[in-house]
Amino acid sequence: MLRLEDICLKLGAFQLRKVSLEVREGEYAVLLGPTGTGKTVLIETIAGIHRPDQGRIFLNDRDATPLPTEARHLGVVYQDYALFPHLTVYGNIAFGLRLNDEVGTGVRHTVEEMAQFLEIAHLLNRRPKHLSGGERQRVALARALVLKPHMLLLDEPLSALDRSTRDRLKRELKRIHEEIGVAILHITHDLSEAFFLADRLLVMKEGSILQEGSPVEVLKRPGNKFVAELLGIENFIPAEIGEGGQVFLEGMGSVDTTLFFPNSGEKFKKIYLTVPGWAIELFPQKGNDVHLWHGTMKIVNLNYSDGFIEVEMEHESKVLLRTTLSRREASKLPVPLEPGTAVETGIIRDGLHWVPGDEVLK
Repeated sequence: MLRLEDICLKLGAFQLRKVSLEVREGEYAVLLGPTGTGKTVLIETIAGIHRPDQGRIFLNDRDATPLPTEARHLGVVYQDYALFPHLTVYGNIAFGLRLNDEVGTGVRHTVEEMAQFLEIAHLLNRRPKHLSGGERQRVALARALVLKPHMLLLDEPLSALDRSTRDRLKRELKRIHEEIGVAILHITHDLSEAFFLADRLLVMKEGSILQEGSPVEVLKRPGNKFVAELLGIENFIPAEIGEGGQVFLEGMGSVDTTLFFPNSGEKFKKIYLTVPGWAIELFPQKGNDVHLWHGTMKIVNLNYSDGFIEVEMEHESKVLLRTTLSRREASKLPVPLEPGTAVETGIIRDGLHWVPGDEVLK
């Protein structure tokens, strides 16, 4: 449905750097990256607002690079909705149809059918200033969808909404995708949003695509420390690979090396072991071979929220690890959780990965 080949664009001090990606027919692709990384610029380049300095854009296997915005047949929904304040909801949804010279009862039928689908039929006579944020976003979606676009480009569509409205509209986007089947490219910096919606995840930093795959694939095997941190992994243990292939965790001893084989021809001397919080077990059963490492750590901080306790622990080597327990799990531990308490700790093998450190041996 969409294919980008080596898209380069310079806007002031910012650059898109040889961006290549695909969105397949009927796919929900999410572009994840921090604010300022170029996600909106990329969306606007796909839509035709910016002309790339280099590279090509294909829509339905047709080179769309030279085409103006209106000829690309894309639906774009921005985070600020971009509704016309002087028009009613009906007028906003019908605007593109009338621009395409559609008239009469056909327009009304199309608008009312889409309004019914998005559950905003009761709002057709209101103006945008009398709508909630969630209602405005539904109107913006309806205005894009009535034109039956090749695909939808969604620019942080949920970021301006409160939490409960965001959760409802997130489910609505999933329903729209499942029932209409339109291909979607959705950009966001919100991890939970990306994992809830994405068939395929693309991670972006400073104008470049760093990694792509299913959300589970990317989470299990992040390509570098930036991707791992963006995906919410907080625990990184510095490690070094010895000449014989042994792996030494910084100040914590050597471990089984079967996890640590680079996928390329490079040999990484320094790496980070990535440890998801759920892979850290307090007071593990002795003799259990599911652990890569076990030893003693000291609790240095506790954070309480929503029935959970985040436990921050420090090894004598100064390595910090964080994990989260429910209040019920914490109540079953053999000692109360308090700063300064020494706790037996195990790192479970399942879910562990590694990413390159700073030093790479060619």
